[in-house]
Amino acid sequence: MKKLLALMLAAVLALSLVACGGGGGSGDTNTPSGGNGDTTSTDAPSGGDTNTPVSTPNSDEQSSDNTSNGQETAVPNNGEWDEILCSGDGYHLVKKEVDAYDGYKITLGVVDDNGEWVQEMTDTGTFVNNVRFRAEGSSETLRDSSCYTYLGEGVFLASPGVSVFTKDEEYRVGPWENFMSQKSPIRSELAVWECLLWNVTNNTQRQITANKISVFQDGYLLFCKEETSLGGGKLYAMSTECEITELSCQFLPNKPGHNFPVYSEGLFFACSEERSNPGFYDIEGNLVIDLHEYSMRGIFYSSSQGVNAPCFENGQATILFQNNAGSVFKGIIDKTGAFVSEPEKVDVSTY
Repeated sequence: MKKLLALMLAAVLALSLVACGGGGGSGDTNTPSGGNGDTTSTDAPSGGDTNTPVSTPNSDEQSSDNTSNGQETAVPNNGEWDEILCSGDGYHLVKKEVDAYDGYKITLGVVDDNGEWVQEMTDTGTFVNNVRFRAEGSSETLRDSSCYTYLGEGVFLASPGVSVFTKDEEYRVGPWENFMSQKSPIRSELAVWECLLWNVTNNTQRQITANKISVFQDGYLLFCKEETSLGGGKLYAMSTECEITELSCQFLPNKPGHNFPVYSEGLFFACSEERSNPGFYDIEGNLVIDLHEYSMRGIFYSSSQGVNAPCFENGQATILFQNNAGSVFKGIIDKTGAFVSEPEKVDVSTY
């Protein structure tokens, strides 16, 4: 019996040794195999080494929403900047903050989608100097990314509270809603905001004051410096080189109730200064399409109705007007002012 037990134990021990020795399959246990090799190889991209950057953002890359195409872009960063403030058309406005014992410092620059410098980090220039002055002050304004936006055609805007208009919508830049940077002698509740602009393609920088401003379209934007007691006010045009032209026409939201105009295809919608007659003007302020024969007063333009401030797209513009019974019609005109087709009656309220 003892011999039988000894033989059985010996057999079990032999089987255990065989099982332990055969678990590695072919190859040395120190050599990585197909998908289960050395753990240091699992982080490397397929076909590359551990020094090859991966596509997902990490400590050396920052994800940014490129406003020109709505797609997120991972912008390579080797540590030269801390944060992307805003983006558009492949440009990214970036910030670097240094909070040292001898003082706080902020610098700004612009990189492209590849992380290459369009404008290297700097603390000089009208735009950057004023951002630094506001950001380093006790109020800490212009430190927040909500104070920045891309206006198109290579131009960035910094402001604590101005309203920005596209063809389709209005949005506010900056957190300040009720603060007055300047006071109107007529209506103290109307705010005029500091606006800093930086064209990063030619390094042109400019400071203006405005309460409403449009995005750049076809080389120009429009802005209104200060509203009158009835709303609206004189219009100014600015080129992408930050050259300003004072216009003879004005923005009058109540005559008619359209949104802020956007320059497009050589024209923009406004009212004359003398008689408040609506029409389309060129960038020099000359009336090109006179629409005074159409009653537009009291019609509220809005994106929900498919119409905002009238503007030209592909040679045509949509206008709303009333007949002598107060019924509202929607018409499409060409650049001669003629209707492309017969206007249609629409269910739009007037005020």
